[in-house]
Amino acid sequence: MSGTLHSWYSLPDLMSLAERGAVLDGTIELAKFGRLKDLLNSSEGSARARMSFRRSHDDVLLMELQCEAVLELICQRCLEPVAHEVFGRTDFAVAKNEDSLAVLPRGMDLIALNGDRFQPATLIEDELIVSLPLVPRHGDDDN
Repeated sequence: MSGTLHSWYSLPDLMSLAERGAVLDGTIELAKFGRLKDLLNSSEGSARARMSFRRSHDDVLLMELQCEAVLELICQRCLEPVAHEVFGRTDFAVAKNEDSLAVLPRGMDLIALNGDRFQPATLIEDELIVSLPLVPRHGDDDN
């Protein structure tokens, strides 16, 4: 089974990816992220993402997401465009629902599947949205 960041996956599909140690890798145009593009000054460009799947020693489905993008926001000091660079890595444990994991592995965020469906592009968009500064301004990325 080959896959893309745009496909929908069921829990058995994700388990199959983990069994093989599969990696989904690609780019998504920022303009395709409906919620994110409304928060940007410009939706030009794309986000690059890489998802790798594996199973833990206690048979928990684990996923690592690496994501990078340059997002154009509006500086709240001068009202001019400012570039916000995103380069992040997050580890997830994937479960059918919130109650199906008795203990969340340390350092992991939980992804509870809604209706047994998962789309990587939606998670990537979520991660880009939470990376946005509350008050964008020049000099914030220089720290």
